[in-house]
Amino acid sequence: MRKINRHFRYYLLLSFLFFNTLLFSEIAINEDYLLKSIYEGVNFTNVTPYPISSSDELEAYPGFFYKSFDPLWLIGGVFQSNWSDLERGVYLSDSLPYVTGFMGGYDGGNLRVISGMYFFDPFLTEEELERQMDTSFDRNSDRKGISNFGYKDPSKSLFIHRVEFLFFKNRVRLSLNELNLVGGKYPDLSDANLFGIAHNNFGEGFSNNMLGIDLSIIPLDGWQLYGQFAMDDFLVPGTESGAINYKPTALAWGLGTRYVTETSKYYISPKFEYYKIYTWIYNHWLPSLKFTAKYNGEEIPIGFDYGNDMEGFLIGLDIFNEKIKYKFILEYYLKGEIDLNTSYEDERKSEVDGWAGPYGETEPFFSISFKFEVKI
Repeated sequence: MRKINRHFRYYLLLSFLFFNTLLFSEIAINEDYLLKSIYEGVNFTNVTPYPISSSDELEAYPGFFYKSFDPLWLIGGVFQSNWSDLERGVYLSDSLPYVTGFMGGYDGGNLRVISGMYFFDPFLTEEELERQMDTSFDRNSDRKGISNFGYKDPSKSLFIHRVEFLFFKNRVRLSLNELNLVGGKYPDLSDANLFGIAHNNFGEGFSNNMLGIDLSIIPLDGWQLYGQFAMDDFLVPGTESGAINYKPTALAWGLGTRYVTETSKYYISPKFEYYKIYTWIYNHWLPSLKFTAKYNGEEIPIGFDYGNDMEGFLIGLDIFNEKIKYKFILEYYLKGEIDLNTSYEDERKSEVDGWAGPYGETEPFFSISFKFEVKI
């Protein structure tokens, strides 16, 4: 009989802010504005924080600043960031408690260009540093076989670029995203280049790139269909980068639907989401190039909250107004044997049939969470 691993998480959060929430009237800092837009039958961007309207003044908020150069804008400081309609985004979500860095973009109405530059704690344990400095595994690197050279600068940063299109009177939103994770060296201008598609790093081996696509459709006012896709790697047989003992196919996606309605006091939005997280996504043989970030020594995935090698669904309910917010989530997944600490040298990586996962003996993963927020 399989052991059932039940994870019950109950969150009761009272957030008493030391400023009036009207101060955030210019900035969407969570999904509330997105949900209100869905109720009205139009798509707003799923990126937060994001300016709702322009302002000529430099505005300071707790932790960050905002400046508009209409149609350009810039946000910098410490803030929570999310780039997904999904509750658990698959390439950049609010799984991270906060990010430190900058966001900026161009808002042309039906066309938006958005970029982020985030910096993470680069600390490595002795074992991780030893793995980080071992160049023998990265066969595409020009540092292959050269001991104690490269990969070891204490730096880890993420550059993300998005082009977002709106069609059919804002009923359809499509975005194309590129993520460039740079670790083991201090980033330079070529890493942040908006036009460096796929960021060919000339074999240096300091970058791990990911493709992200998301789509939102509002067929009727208040009803949204949405999805997100991430591709870390895709095996191409017969090429060096497609060798089975090198980088396995690593994908992730989520699909969802929600309905938003309004009562005399609250917006109410139930939703259902399905996730497929491949076995080896977010992982890497170099610790500084794993799609994770460390907070107080804990390693957290930058994408899907629970890591890799999972498949399952989420049922959620959001209830909110200008002063109060409730969030209830029920989740059920099957978790495979592989996690983000599994070494790339693990012999199970060569089993092609397990790349889609969940791999091997699976365990049920069950979670219930409740969040209550008061905004003063």
